[in-house]
Amino acid sequence: MFISAEKIIELIQAANDCEKKLPEAEQWIHVSDIAATLQKLIDDEEARLEGMADQWTRTTANMFGEEWVEIDLGREPTEKELEVDFNWPHGV
Repeated sequence: MFISAEKIIELIQAANDCEKKLPEAEQWIHVSDIAATLQKLIDDEEARLEGMADQWTRTTANMFGEEWVEIDLGREPTEKELEVDFNWPHGV
């Protein structure tokens, strides 16, 4: 996972400034904003990585001439899905 160190440093500095300049009662609002910003950075990075993983999986399937089939893990796979999953090229 990659989140820019500059963004993290910026959030740490904002938290430090908040602690130094504001009374304790007012700090919570700003700390809450900082936490939400950090969570958004994490969520955005997670979405980016998931997109990369999905693209890699689809590209790999295409390299072997396979059809990409998404499987919903909440249900039993169909015969076609099982065929694609277990019919790997160069398998043992």
